[in-house]
Amino acid sequence: MKRMLSDGVEWVCTVLVAALAAVVFLQVFNRFVLKTPLAWSEDLAMLLFEWVAFLGAAIGVNRMRHFGIELVVKALPERIRHGLELAMPVITAIVALTMISEGLKLVALNRARIYSTMNLTYTWAFLPIPVSGVLMIVYLIQHEVHRWTGRKAEEA
Repeated sequence: MKRMLSDGVEWVCTVLVAALAAVVFLQVFNRFVLKTPLAWSEDLAMLLFEWVAFLGAAIGVNRMRHFGIELVVKALPERIRHGLELAMPVITAIVALTMISEGLKLVALNRARIYSTMNLTYTWAFLPIPVSGVLMIVYLIQHEVHRWTGRKAEEA
């Protein structure tokens, strides 16, 4: 189940990056070569970028590579490093829960706003915030369960 979720999120992010590259290419080609800019391309590129950025943050949490500066952490004494290892999931969970609660507020506030160049509501622009927060919480829970059950299995 964990593998399916993480593979699915990474696949979606890959597709969105490809779509973003295609939209930006079309935008530049039409603007500078054909001299007829596409009105919707900038809004769509920003929307795709928002989704890629927030899904990428969740992927970073899943890989445990997003938070923390490894070079600095490795230079710290063992005791402080261990404390940081215990604190980082808590701090990340607080950030993720804030993203969920505040992101849902933004989604609700902007559900009636419509892009002038596309027939989409701004809900799609703010939805990646709580979606990413939920994914981060799921990934954190998976990692913590694995970490604690793995330690118990090693101790036995």
